[in-house]
Amino acid sequence: MIVHVLRFRFKDGTAAEDVAACMEALKKVGQMDSVSFAAIGRYAGPAADEYTHSSAYALADIDAFYRYMHEPVHREADFIVHPHVTNFDVFDILDEDNPDLSSEIADIQRRRLAADRELTRLVTSQPED
Repeated sequence: MIVHVLRFRFKDGTAAEDVAACMEALKKVGQMDSVSFAAIGRYAGPAADEYTHSSAYALADIDAFYRYMHEPVHREADFIVHPHVTNFDVFDILDEDNPDLSSEIADIQRRRLAADRELTRLVTSQPED
C-alpha cells in the first residue's frame, strides 16, 4: 500500500467558490478506480506548519500509483488546485519493505512531468502569494 499525502494552504484572498471547486476536484481524484480510499479535508496538524488543507490517497501498489498519476481526472485537478494553493508539500507512506519503491515512485513522478511541459510549468512556477 502507498498512501500519497498532499498538504497545502490556500493563498490569501482565495474566493470561497474557488476553495470549494478545489476540494471537489480533489474528491474526484479520490473516486478514481486506482484509489483504494481517500480522505480530503482540513489539515489537523500544528498551526506552525502553515497548512490549511490536506488529502491522502491510498493506492494498492506501484501499478495503481502509476495509473493514479496518469489518469486525466488527476491532471484536471492539478490545473484547478495548483493556481490557488501555496506551501504545497507531498509525501508518501509505504507499508512494504521494498527498498526500491521510493525511487520507483520518484521516477513515475519525474516521467509524468517530463512528458507534460504545461503541467511542469504549472507545478514549478507557483509564487508564494
